[in-house]
Amino acid sequence: MLLAFATIIAFQSVAQKKSRLQPGRLYEAGETLYAPRLGFVAKVPEGWQGLLPQETQVFSLSSMTSVFGEIYIFGREQGDISSMQAAWSKGIDFTESIRLKAKDAVIKDGILSSEVIGEGDVINKGNRAFAIARCNPSGPCVTLLALAPIQFYEAVKNVSMKFMETSSFEPPSNAPVHADLNWKEFLSNKSLLAYVEVEGGTKQNMVEFCADGTFTSDVDKTGWLKKQNAVYNGRNSGQWTVEGIGEQTKLHLTFKKKKVPPLEVTLTIKDEKIYAEGERYFIAQSTKCK
Repeated sequence: MLLAFATIIAFQSVAQKKSRLQPGRLYEAGETLYAPRLGFVAKVPEGWQGLLPQETQVFSLSSMTSVFGEIYIFGREQGDISSMQAAWSKGIDFTESIRLKAKDAVIKDGILSSEVIGEGDVINKGNRAFAIARCNPSGPCVTLLALAPIQFYEAVKNVSMKFMETSSFEPPSNAPVHADLNWKEFLSNKSLLAYVEVEGGTKQNMVEFCADGTFTSDVDKTGWLKKQNAVYNGRNSGQWTVEGIGEQTKLHLTFKKKKVPPLEVTLTIKDEKIYAEGERYFIAQSTKCK
């Protein structure tokens, strides 16, 4: 993956009024992408789908049509378009065996762009790459790197250019990333999961939170909270609610089974990591919620 034209930093990734990017959520064509600390606003191109994988720092766009290609978007908090042009033209060592170099880095209307040439023994010569960068007047820069088979290169290049040309910048925000996290929105249609060690290997504990307020859980005997009552183990379902805005919330689970009492869980988010009563959990898009 060619990702070395900028110092990679994370797109801020939690929901607010102008929705910050959320890890694990699929973004469909036409949806707005917002990275507050970069002050970057853009939309997912038609025929494409976007994702910020859990605990990664690169937002990816994948083609959903017969035109195959991949686009990666990342940024840095401070930059200069002219310095980036010089660096691209000189070339950058991506790994010990791969060097990346701009074929013809030009700046037009504040946008730096060039085809990217890879040098080394493990380069896939069936692909071509294209890079674009823009900088916020306030400092942060955003870089896009597109990779496509030779036959789809021009089409993917055109999508990439349109994406950057129609994007915009606003003053970057240094407000606490999770200060206005809406947990209801954040958890809706998501899976909260952890991996626990059991005899013979590991098991995935999972709780599915649907937007209609229902949940299902499948929890190993070790429990999805170490200090919980074993009555919550196994497969359960019921209603869920959350209270509080910000880095921490109280999750309330009401079970359908009358013998299972309601459960209250403290959820915390820190450095893009989710904790349930201090235990580490991962979040992903639910495949069960309709």
